[in-house]
Amino acid sequence: MLRWIRGGFASSLRQRLLGWLLLPLLGLMAINAYVSYGNAVHGANDAYDRSLYLAARTLAEELEIKDGHLQLNVLRAAGYLFENHTGSRLFYKVTTSQGQWLAGDANLPDVPARAASSVKFFALVQFDDGLYAGQPVRLAQLVHVMEDGGLADPLIRITVAETMEVRQQLIQHILLDTLSSQGVLLLAAALLVVWGVQRGIRPLESFRQRLADKAEDDFSPIQPPDLPRELRPLIETLNSYLARLGRLIEIRKRFLDNAAHQLRTPLTVLKTQLTLAQRNAEPDQMQTLLKAAGQTTEDAVRLTEQLLAMTRVEHAREMHSPEAVDLIDLARQVTQTHLWRAHQRGDDLGLEVLSESVQVQGMALLLQEALVNLIDNAMHHCPAGAHITVRVGSTWLEVQDDGPGIAAAHQAHVFERFYRAAPASVPGSGLGLAIVKEIVRQHGARVDVQSPVQNDRGTLIRITWP
Repeated sequence: MLRWIRGGFASSLRQRLLGWLLLPLLGLMAINAYVSYGNAVHGANDAYDRSLYLAARTLAEELEIKDGHLQLNVLRAAGYLFENHTGSRLFYKVTTSQGQWLAGDANLPDVPARAASSVKFFALVQFDDGLYAGQPVRLAQLVHVMEDGGLADPLIRITVAETMEVRQQLIQHILLDTLSSQGVLLLAAALLVVWGVQRGIRPLESFRQRLADKAEDDFSPIQPPDLPRELRPLIETLNSYLARLGRLIEIRKRFLDNAAHQLRTPLTVLKTQLTLAQRNAEPDQMQTLLKAAGQTTEDAVRLTEQLLAMTRVEHAREMHSPEAVDLIDLARQVTQTHLWRAHQRGDDLGLEVLSESVQVQGMALLLQEALVNLIDNAMHHCPAGAHITVRVGSTWLEVQDDGPGIAAAHQAHVFERFYRAAPASVPGSGLGLAIVKEIVRQHGARVDVQSPVQNDRGTLIRITWP
C-alpha cells in the first residue's frame, strides 16, 4: 500500500490523498478487530466462568466425611452438572492440597500456581486455559475447606474443566456483531473520505481546466473561483511566473521585430555597395565603395550591439536582484575605461566627485551600461577635442559636454527608441539614450536633459535618485 502511494500512482493528488487517508482507516479496522476479539473473549469468559465456578461450588457442597474418609456424592453432583450443562463437555477432579487424588479425572491438569490467571467471584478460585485430551479447555480450581471433619489436611482442591466449543461460538457471535456494526461505520467513514477528497480537489481541477483553456500567447493571471487558502501561494507563484514569461517573450519579440526592421536598410545598402564595388573596375571608385561598405558594416554592428544591449537591459530585472552600488567607484571605472578612446579623439574626459560617499540600490552592470551610453553619446555627437565631464553628487550622476547641444524641439523625444536628433550624415542607431531611459526606469530614478548649458552650447544629462 505504501509503495502504491509513493510509486507511479502517487503522481495523482487524488490517489495520494485517498491513500494517506484510507491507510489509517485500514489500520484502525485492524486495531478495532483485535480489540473487539479481546472484548469478545473477555465477555464470553465472564459469562461461562461463573457457570464453571458454580459447578465447582456444587461439587464442593457434595463432599462429606464418613468414618474419617472424604466422600463425594457423585450421583447428585452429576445430576446437577447435567442439568446445568451448557453444551460443552465437563470434567472434574478432587484432590487434597498436597495433590493426592480423591475423585474424578486423575489426569485433569491443575491450574498453575503462578499462571497469569484471573481471580473471580471468590478469593479461593482461579481460572486458566489449558489442554486436556488433546483439546483446549477452560479450567476453574476452587480451594474448599472441610470444617469439623477431623481431616489431617482440611484443604480440598476441586478442579473443573470445560471444553471451548460453546465459548468459541459465543466469541464469534459477539465478534461478528461488533465488527459488522463498526465495519458499517468505517465504510461510511471511507465513503465520506472519498467524497471529501473529491470535493477538496475540485478547485484544482477547475484551475487545471482554466490553464488548459488559455491561448498560447495568453499570459494573464489565473484567478479560479473558490480557491482554498492553502493554494493561493501556489497560484500567485504561477501567475508571477506567467507574467515573467510573458515579459521575456515580449522582449524577444520586440528584439526580433526591431532587428528585422532596423537591420534591413544597412544590410541592403551594404549589399548594393559590395555589388557596385565588384562591377567597378576603377581602383579609386572601388576603394571608395569598399570604405563606404566598411562604414555601413560598422554601423550595422553598432546597431546590433545596441539592440542586444537593450534586450539585456530589459531582461536584467528577471535575472538579477538589486544590491548596494557605489556610484563613485562605478563612475571612476567607466571613466578610466574610456580615457584611451577620448585621448585618440583628442577629447578631454574628466571625473568630478562632489560627495564623499554615494550608494544606491540597483544593478551595477546596468548602471555601468547607462553611464557608458551617456559617455558614448557625448563623444558621438561632439566634434573631436570636446570637453566631457562625469560628475557624481549625493543623489545624482550626470554627464556634461560642450558640443552643439540638442534643439528644444528634440529634447522631449531623445529618449525614444530609434529617434535621432542628429543629422542623417551623423551615424547612429537612436538607441543609446533609450537604453539609458530603460535602465533608469528599472531603478526607480529620473533622467533629465538640459541643453544648452553654457554659451548656447553643451548638453547635460542627469540621473537622479529619489
